[in-house]
Amino acid sequence: MPHDNDASGDQRLLKALAHPLRAKALPLFAEGTVSPIQVARQLDVDVSHLAYHIRVLRQLGLIELVETRQRRGALEHFYRATDRNSDGH
Repeated sequence: MPHDNDASGDQRLLKALAHPLRAKALPLFAEGTVSPIQVARQLDVDVSHLAYHIRVLRQLGLIELVETRQRRGALEHFYRATDRNSDGH
């Protein structure tokens, strides 16, 4: 039944938007592929604080990991909004 999927998607989105930082970050992932460092800079927050919220968005299926790059001896992850998330826009 399509309405069940819509309700599930709505619940995921409501949970994502329940925190102001996630509400501000999610549209940045919808604009294209970005790393948590890039999002943290745009929102003027510490990346370690943002990391938790990125995990929540990923667990909700609203963003997906699309690339990992080596950078200064560490891995930088890049995410984008999933198609399921962009259906509502």
